[in-house]
Amino acid sequence: MLNTIRSAAFQLYKKIELNQHNLNYVFLELTRKCNLNCLHCGSDCKSEINIPQLTTASWLKIITYISENFSDQLVFVLTGGEPLIYPQLITVISHIHRQKLRWGMVTNGMRLNAEMLAELLKYKIYSLTLSLDGTEHAHNYLRNNLTAFDQVTKALDLVNKAEIPVKDVVTCVYPKNINHLNEIADILLEYKIEYWRLFRIFPLGRAHNNPDLLLSYDQTWDMLKWIATNRSKYRKKGLRISTSCEGWFPYNFDRQVRDQPFFCRSGINIASILCDGNITGCPNNHPSFYQGNILHDNFVEIWNNKFKTYRDRSWIDHKICAECPFRLKCQGGSIHLWNLNNDQPYFCYMRKDLAEN
Repeated sequence: MLNTIRSAAFQLYKKIELNQHNLNYVFLELTRKCNLNCLHCGSDCKSEINIPQLTTASWLKIITYISENFSDQLVFVLTGGEPLIYPQLITVISHIHRQKLRWGMVTNGMRLNAEMLAELLKYKIYSLTLSLDGTEHAHNYLRNNLTAFDQVTKALDLVNKAEIPVKDVVTCVYPKNINHLNEIADILLEYKIEYWRLFRIFPLGRAHNNPDLLLSYDQTWDMLKWIATNRSKYRKKGLRISTSCEGWFPYNFDRQVRDQPFFCRSGINIASILCDGNITGCPNNHPSFYQGNILHDNFVEIWNNKFKTYRDRSWIDHKICAECPFRLKCQGGSIHLWNLNNDQPYFCYMRKDLAEN
């Protein structure tokens, strides 16, 4: 009964958040260039790219404009590609710092040495997310680089000793590492990481043509059940484990694998500006969800008056979800699991027939 009341209250909370759609996080995809060539990359990031990218001067104008028009509680998150290889990174983060806004970064850790970390700390980095995709063999395999594990563990050691308010690690769970989750947890405990998010790889980008990277439906639920079984044990040791933000589950189970119940905030509290200027919700959303381009559209106008496909999920009534008994609560799950031109999501946690279609 108590969980039923809590679930109903959370549905009401989601409606309020949706109606207010306060912008809390803006992801800035500084570049699509990367110093790795990961097997699973959803954006197909490379060392050299052939698309036009925003100039540093444009990024500074964008940051100033957003800081002047939204809450001073807003957080910028720098991503890529690999943000640490962006040549004018220090110019960007120092500008955010002058705006007196918080900022964070998502990085593969390959370039995170002591000198670089000192610069990030100088400009008051608020959050730092690193990727660790297994023990040495599994991580190096997925990252397609024989030194990747050594580099990221060196980065973890540096981060462990640094005063950064939020330090977390994300892990792409796939067949080569699903049986080593305890070992990964022990690595994170060694480096005193407090937050660990796990998620499966989806058939997007390079992973679309590599079924060896994809968990089966049953393996996906094995991962979730591992989280549910082990969360309490590891939390007592100082490591808070959760699954990531994709996928709806019934409320009773959801509370066993996440700190907060599922809520896709893409386009509701989260926006992204991609390196070519496209405006979207989360950086990895399909282009069918793009809402405009910063080069010729007013971002405030876009945020306030567009993003309809994010905030009004009535389009799922014309998808395979229309038949689903969970439709009203799930609302199609996460935006990044969809291409609006398709009839079904790339993966569904509640329907095995869709997940392995």
